[in-house]
Amino acid sequence: MAVRGRPGQRGQALLVVLAFLAAFMLLIWASLRLASDAFLGLAAVRADSRNTYALDAGVAYGQQYAHWLGGACVAFNPPAFALNYPPAVTVTVAMTAAAGCTNANPAYNLAVSATGTSRTVRAQVYRSNAAGTPWLVRWAQFQ
Repeated sequence: MAVRGRPGQRGQALLVVLAFLAAFMLLIWASLRLASDAFLGLAAVRADSRNTYALDAGVAYGQQYAHWLGGACVAFNPPAFALNYPPAVTVTVAMTAAAGCTNANPAYNLAVSATGTSRTVRAQVYRSNAAGTPWLVRWAQFQ
């Protein structure tokens, strides 16, 4: 007794398998494309966050220098500092005495910039005449 194949089938199963493989490969390609776009977006968000945090650290740094200067009301450029982000970011702060700055009510305008970004932060820090009052941020502008 000899085993006979089904009559009338001449490669139809192969065509069905190839169609399923093509559909599966198309699905894999689409999912890898979406994943690569997501990873590129994540890199952009990380870079923007790193620069924003660096500029914010510059405002806190300027606030601390204003505390050290006290009520001197003079322009001052504290030394630049580096943050160990990959890659490292150097933050620069320029301080000028705000209009109406007095020894009793000192106020400084800050201009903060960081390497790797064209954005800057301008802010004003002040201390009221109450004893023991910490330095506060009156306003800040992210450009």
